[in-house]
Amino acid sequence: MNKIILVSVLFLFQISVFAQQFSVKGKIINQNKTPLEFATATLLKADKTLYQQASSDSLGNFTLNAEKGNYQLIIEQFGTEFSNKSILINQNIDLGNLKVKEQIQLDGVTVKSRKKLVEQKVDRLVFNVENSVVATGGTALDALKSTPTVRVQNETIAIVGKGEVLVMIDDRLNKMTQEDLVAFLRSIPADNIKSIEVITTPPAKYEAEGNSGLINIKLKTAKANSWTANLGTTYTQRSYASGNLNGLFLYNYNKLSLQASINKGKNQFRTTSENRISYPNELWKQNITNQSKTNLLSIGFGVDYKLTEKWASGVKYLGSFNDKNIANNPLTTRYNTSGEINSYILSDVNSQNKPQMNSLNWNNLFSLNSEGKNITIDLDYFDYQKEDSRTFSGNEMDNEKKNISGTYFAAINSNLNQFKNYSAKIDVSFPCSWANISFGGKGFYTNTKNNLTVFDNETGTPVLDTNHSNIFTYKEYNEALYFSANKKLNEKWESQIGLRAEATQTEGYSENLNQINKNNYIKLFPTAYVTYKANDNNSFSLNYSRRIRRPDFDYLNPFVIRTSPFYYSEGNPFLKPSIIDNFEFSYIRNQKWVNKVYFSQVSNFGQELAIINPETNITKSTPINYADTYQIGISTYYNFNKYNWWNSYMGFNLNYQRVQSKTALIVSTEGYNSYIYSNNDFTVNQSKTLFLGLNYGLQLPGRYQVFNITTMNILDVSVKFLALKKNLSITLTGEDVLNAQKPLISYYSNGIKNTVRNYHDSKAFRIALSYKFGNQNVKSKERSFGNEEERNRAN
Repeated sequence: MNKIILVSVLFLFQISVFAQQFSVKGKIINQNKTPLEFATATLLKADKTLYQQASSDSLGNFTLNAEKGNYQLIIEQFGTEFSNKSILINQNIDLGNLKVKEQIQLDGVTVKSRKKLVEQKVDRLVFNVENSVVATGGTALDALKSTPTVRVQNETIAIVGKGEVLVMIDDRLNKMTQEDLVAFLRSIPADNIKSIEVITTPPAKYEAEGNSGLINIKLKTAKANSWTANLGTTYTQRSYASGNLNGLFLYNYNKLSLQASINKGKNQFRTTSENRISYPNELWKQNITNQSKTNLLSIGFGVDYKLTEKWASGVKYLGSFNDKNIANNPLTTRYNTSGEINSYILSDVNSQNKPQMNSLNWNNLFSLNSEGKNITIDLDYFDYQKEDSRTFSGNEMDNEKKNISGTYFAAINSNLNQFKNYSAKIDVSFPCSWANISFGGKGFYTNTKNNLTVFDNETGTPVLDTNHSNIFTYKEYNEALYFSANKKLNEKWESQIGLRAEATQTEGYSENLNQINKNNYIKLFPTAYVTYKANDNNSFSLNYSRRIRRPDFDYLNPFVIRTSPFYYSEGNPFLKPSIIDNFEFSYIRNQKWVNKVYFSQVSNFGQELAIINPETNITKSTPINYADTYQIGISTYYNFNKYNWWNSYMGFNLNYQRVQSKTALIVSTEGYNSYIYSNNDFTVNQSKTLFLGLNYGLQLPGRYQVFNITTMNILDVSVKFLALKKNLSITLTGEDVLNAQKPLISYYSNGIKNTVRNYHDSKAFRIALSYKFGNQNVKSKERSFGNEEERNRAN
């Protein structure tokens, strides 16, 4: 299978190299002879299918590349078509100035479904979810799984080869744990998503938070002079059945725009974990089977109104309310050096958590003139609260599974985590004749309170344990200023530089320990981009950005939480932020073949580690800054769309990582890892009512950070039917068809080998129904949120 994929990739590369291409370029200007930015030039084949698209730059210039033949050239912007004419391409063509009349819609004609499935830009990849077959009918998490260069595994979202990444919804970071974020993403239907942006080198306008870049999920918005509604339902069969109902309503007429969405459902999973700890004199094997049930509810509402010709204002609300129950019975078997069973440890655990999120944004856009000069002001409020309760009990047993006297343990833990964030942001866009300038600032205040109450329940009557209960409060202030300038030097060279300064003040207080920890620091985050366009078919770019990864708030709580006599977790108030320097060199050919060489260096790399004591057999889970790391890698993907019935993205990534440990608990390591993937969409019939999607990924054995990971295969297959004038969509999906997402992960902690094999119930069958109605002719303007940074670090 591996050889077939590699041979296919090489074959497609040869096609791109040897096919003769001609260029079509021009400059789009308006009635005032001002260059028109963000206009779209589209080439259609003779059968009216999309061949290629390009957007005009700040000077109004665009370039298209095509093989010899007859095409239809369309010029449009934001749903308004300005020009539509036939064109014969048999040589390089310069169309010169193309004058268009803004704010005039010709014949009400709208260009539909011409966006590429994937668009590659200087600093990001844009995946248009609404054009994907596999993502249809699923959730936001399923859409991320189908996004090229993105990998979702074991509730961790990462960029292939670069590691874990932060996720934004409409330009706004979500401050949740990975577990809660995944639950939230499962509550958003993929049919509500317009596109997903994979931003590997975010410009200075974005917050500096995020080690490997950012992923931005853009939700659908109302379309001009229309209303649209969508109703859908999904049934998913894993080990247990899950399902949901969802609705979306969009309205936009004259000065008023409305958005409303709701999703209600239930998710059930059966996950397993196999863990081995090789102590000097014993081998411990632990098996855990989790049964979880989550009731999901998410709602959204937005209203935008154009108060004057130069002032538009809007309010947007997003809420998520989940209720999750988990039950498991961990069984640990202890073997001696001869392989005989010494004893057992059996536990009974039940837990419940109720994360709730409320987010409110007030956005104001002031247009200073018709040349793109504007001011945007955002005020945001974010409230996150999670109630946790956990009961556990257990016994040590001898080799005949008889209880050992004096080893019974039982406790009840309850925890209330409250998090509030207030932020204000201003962004100024100031295009000039010599450069496009943007600058702005942001300030936010965060207050979080963590109230842990522990009861000893060994007698059957709960008794408050004051030694293990604790109240932890944390305050954080952040002030930021940024400046960015973009300049097209000539026809071949373009550059952009930026600088962001962030000042941070923190204070954490543990009431039970009577301990206060403060931090105060200022960091600078430069960004730089240089692009060289050798000719119409080849372009090169070199990008640099500095990022920061601040500790999750819960990681800073110094208190100890015990879940058994042999395991406890402990926060680290002295945890430092990690600083990341990213370099990326890209070569793009014909907008189809994208190649990158990247390098990143992380100072004070920190994460939660399980530290094992070989003398007591006790494991402590705690976050520490344990290493400085760097990695260098190459990645490439090719878009094969020679046939109008087949669109494919094939690629691979290979990198080398070095972890230089700063503690005796973890040894320095190095190694390689690689990943191959192929995402395919097929149009089966000429009426375009039957589609097939096939996504495949192969992780080869390798090393990531301090972990060795074995081979893993991912195969998702989807079939989509359209009926009732294409308003009814029926999608059948098989997820993880090979049932092969069970890699073995091994690492050394304090010299002790630990291996883990987790399975997250990834094999599933899904059927989704969706019906849309209303007028869906033209697209409205999107806006984003103001508090991008503060979302991912809350618990």
